[in-house]
Formats: sequence, C-alpha cells, structure tokens
Amino acid sequence: MELLAYTSATDAPANPRGLAGVHRDTETALTASGLPVALLRNGWYTENHTGTLRDAVARGVLAGSAGTGRIAFASRAELAEAAARVLTLDGRVGRVYDLTGATAWTLAEVAAEAAAQTGAPVAYEDLPPEAYRGLLTQAGLPAPAVELIVDSDRCIARVALEHPTGDLRALLGRPTETLAAAVARALKE
Repeated sequence: MELLAYTSATDAPANPRGLAGVHRDTETALTASGLPVALLRNGWYTENHTGTLRDAVARGVLAGSAGTGRIAFASRAELAEAAARVLTLDGRVGRVYDLTGATAWTLAEVAAEAAAQTGAPVAYEDLPPEAYRGLLTQAGLPAPAVELIVDSDRCIARVALEHPTGDLRALLGRPTETLAAAVARALKE
C-alpha cells in the first residue's frame, strides 16, 4: 500500500508557534483528502540550537530568548530514521506520531554541557526578544528567519516544546540521543 508521510510540527493542532499554522492547515487538508496519510509531527531539531555551538564556545555565550523553557530536542538523523520506518512498515495509515526526544533540556543546560565538554566557560544569555532579534539581524540572517527563530524561542519560554513523548523512541527501538551525545556531535561537526 502506498503511504504519504507528512512531516509536521509537534502538537500541531495546539502549537502556538507561527510556523505551526501552516502545518495545521496542511494536516487538515491531507486528512480531508482521503489519501493514505501518516502524520510525523517532528519536535524541535537538536541542530537548531547546537548548529552554532562551536561559535558559542568560542564567544563564551550561547544567546537566545527561550528563558528557562525546556526543549525535547530530537536530531534530524533520528527523525529521518523514524520517517523511513513509518514509510516501510505496514499499518501506519492514519497514525499520528509526535516525535520528540525523551528528555527536555534548557538552553542553559546545553551551554553548561558545552562548557563541561570543552573546559571553556560557556553561559546561556537570555535576551529580551527585541535584543535577540537585533543580534540575529546583525549576524546577517534574513528577516523571515529572524522572525521564525525569535517566535520559536518565545514559544519555548512559554513551554510549547517541552513535552517529551515516547513515539520517537518506539519507532527507533532504542533511546533517543542524550544531551551529552548531541553536544559532542555538534562540537565535532
């Protein structure tokens, strides 16, 4: 049987992030279409905050606007593997998977892990959204990307991405990546 697996956003129906609206609409359209669909609601990618970790270590600061909000990170590789499993296993039509890491971490914990692994001082600097927007703009990011990142951090601060599920672990058949492993991988890349 053929299957369309749509990669959406975690808890798309209730997710407050601006980007989630597009996913809600797409999920609604796909469900109404009658096509054989599985919804893969991907959590926050680990790489969204570890992709610049080497630079953060060099500066001694990991900046953001997420406050003490926790994020149930999952790596892109884990999410891709889960999608491949859904596409190759029977009985997945109509299923909805909220794919997150098993544990939620703060950005302060990410910075502390980077400091522990490198021996360099690294601290999380929580900026007001407007200051974070300015920093990202100054770094040369295009305005739409800046708005997406700032909006996401504001939602993280409001606990929007904190809720781990067991769906990813179940599809992988093993535990999801730990914070220590994610930071070590980011520092090597």
